[in-house]
Amino acid sequence: MSEHQQPAVPSRFTLAIVLFEGFDLLQVSAAIALFHGLPEKFDILLTSENSEAVASQQGIALNADLSYQALMAYDILFIPGGSGVESALLNENLIHWLTKQNRHDTLICSSCLGAVLLAQAGLLENHSATTNKQHYHWATTFGNQVKWNPVARWTRDKRVFTSSGNTACLDMLIAVIAEFLNEEAARKLAIKMEYLWIHDPDDDPFAPLHIVE
Repeated sequence: MSEHQQPAVPSRFTLAIVLFEGFDLLQVSAAIALFHGLPEKFDILLTSENSEAVASQQGIALNADLSYQALMAYDILFIPGGSGVESALLNENLIHWLTKQNRHDTLICSSCLGAVLLAQAGLLENHSATTNKQHYHWATTFGNQVKWNPVARWTRDKRVFTSSGNTACLDMLIAVIAEFLNEEAARKLAIKMEYLWIHDPDDDPFAPLHIVE
């Protein structure tokens, strides 16, 4: 490569979504819908422990493309929340695999209580993060050096993104798309989906409804 040539920018990126028993279907569906809206830019992979179908907390199962142990390359790792997070915390295989995802060439994001799994795996150490405000006091007992933010729709700290509960993941994921592409592309996608993007991460209208100190 000559000194005047610039490194090639990847034309496509891969979003890997981790499924576990009791994941929240809304959050996973939101990620799929958003990134599928830009098929020329993003590929989507669903992963599970044994590459088998996994049931959501709503009772609907999704098929996985491969096991997360077989996931060799990705650009974005997404961990959803859901009622199954508490059981997933006891899955040593999942937590051990997550601890090894502390790579500098990828972006890690979680929605809702998915942040608990990242905290348990040590991926939120010395990072700002947020989580579901209804379960904030329980969720924030995980992790040793996590800078938990009680009032945030979503957070970004270097290559780690986290969001509050349920639909807040839409705002965070649009911000992720803006990070990989640009803000104009992200805004056009939100308009196409007729969604009002809350792009201010500190605009958290639901935090005051819960006991957050």
